[in-house]
Amino acid sequence: MIFNGCMDMEQQAYNALNPEWVQLTGNSRNYCAEVAKVSGGSYSILKGCIDMETNAANATRSFEFRAS
Repeated sequence: MIFNGCMDMEQQAYNALNPEWVQLTGNSRNYCAEVAKVSGGSYSILKGCIDMETNAANATRSFEFRAS
C-alpha cells in the first residue's frame, strides 16, 4: 500500500513536470536536479523545488524606502 502510494506520487510529479521542463531556465533545472539527486532521485522533490523556484521568480520584491 505504501509502495503504491509512493509510486503514484512519483508518477504524478513526473507527469506534471514533463510538459513544462523545456520551458524552465537552465539554472533552475540544474539546481533542482541536484537537489533531487541528493535526496535519492525523487520526482516529487524535483517538482517541489521547481515549484518553489518558479514562485520565487514570479514574486520578486523590491526595496522601498520610507522616511520616518
